[in-house]
Formats: sequence, structure tokens, C-alpha cells
Amino acid sequence: MMFSMLKYTSLKEKDVEYLTFILRNGVVTAKQVMLKFQEPNIQRVYRRLKKLESKKYVKYERLAHKLGVFMGTIEARKFTNINATVPTKATVYTMQHDLLLTDLILYYEFQAEKQGVEFKYRTEREIRHSMIGKGDNQSKLKAYNENRDRIPDAVFFFKSPEGTVTTTWVELELNKKERKRYDEKFQLFDSLLSNERLENQPYSYDQVIYFAEDVGIHNVVNEARQRLINANKISVRKIPSVILEDRWEEVIPGGSIPEQTEGTTTN
Repeated sequence: MMFSMLKYTSLKEKDVEYLTFILRNGVVTAKQVMLKFQEPNIQRVYRRLKKLESKKYVKYERLAHKLGVFMGTIEARKFTNINATVPTKATVYTMQHDLLLTDLILYYEFQAEKQGVEFKYRTEREIRHSMIGKGDNQSKLKAYNENRDRIPDAVFFFKSPEGTVTTTWVELELNKKERKRYDEKFQLFDSLLSNERLENQPYSYDQVIYFAEDVGIHNVVNEARQRLINANKISVRKIPSVILEDRWEEVIPGGSIPEQTEGTTTN
């Protein structure tokens, strides 16, 4: 499949791997790409990304005058056949949310590799694409708004050495929402965690994990879950300090991160 995809193009297998990672996660930085593929230096990442940008498979945006991010395009999705929604433009909030979520994915990938546990994931963009499907932009937006609280930010699959798979609904919460939205969402969680396979839900879930820094979010999640039958299957955690303090050498296999040159750390 990969060979036939590449036969009449100038792209390499690694180019397709880059595109797959970018499309699945929506918005990424060059450093995240470097960490994901454990490239020896950031310059190699930029060269490949610039090549993909020149072919209209990737676009680059600089946000808040400092942070540079890369996004996949419709052309890249057609070429790779990745089933995920493609961002048209990144806002500061969605960018921050997407980047932190990608950091969480990388963190758990590295942890799983070190512990010998199998880890897989699906992103919100992949799930949204499968749940909402095809249609014009207006109908897609309407369908998304009707289902937005029924779509997780990500799904993590942890497979133990014994072969047991734990399916986890993941929420990354940057801002506290209205209490009513939590109550409605937690009723959904109670049904899902009671082994009910609900309509429009691609999975049944074993647990729900919220990631948040705000103590107020921790409090409202803990209060909302206490009223549920499946309260013990819902937890709220801090975002790992390794991510917030950029200490990737503590979790990356091999214990060191590739070199970055001056001026590239924000990318």
C-alpha cells in the first residue's frame, strides 16, 4: 500500500509518516515532530516540513508572534487517505489545546514504550470525522455542535502484557465550563461506563480521565462524579510536569532529546 502510494511521487515513506502524524493530531510544532520520530536534530525536521509545505501538503502558521505550528491540508488527507477533519485555521485557544493533547499522547507513548505496554490512540479529529461523516460545511458544523459533548478529546487504549485492553475517554480541560454542561456530560459517562454501547459512540469505555491544571476544574469534576454509580471510574489529574516544564529527557526512550539550535525552541 505504502509503495503504490509513493511510486509516482517524490515523497518518501518518512514523509507519509510525518503527514499521518500531523493530520491525526491537527496542529503540531516542529519539536513535537522531532520528539515523535526521535530525529537527531531539529534542522532535519524543518527540511522535511518545508518540502511538504512546498508541495501544499502542510501549511505553516505563526501565532502570538512567537509560536510556529504546522497543519495538514485537504490535499494531504486525499493523498494519505487519513480519515480526520482538517483544521482550516488555528486560534490561540484551539492551538494550545491541540498542542497539549499531542504532548499528552507523546508522553503516554514514551511511558508505554519504557514499561513494555502497548499504547494506541484515536484523536478527536479522527472520531469527529467518523461520527459526523461527509456533507457540506454547514451541515457538518450543525452535526458537530449537536454532538460536541459526546466526542472525547482523545481515546487512549492501554493493552496489558496479559492482553487486556483498557479503553479510556480523555478530556483535556483548559477552562471551566458551566456546571450544567458537566452534569449532562457526566450522565453520558455513567451510561457509557455501565457497559452501554450508545448510539453514535464508536466504543464502550472502561474509564474517563480529565487532565486539568485549574483547581476549580478538579473540584467541579470531583463533585459531579460523586453522584454517579460509576464514580470510581472517573478521575481528574494534573497535566504531567514533564510536559509543562519541557523535561522530555525524563520520559523519552534513551533518556535524551535531540539537539535544537538557537531560536528553534518555540517551534
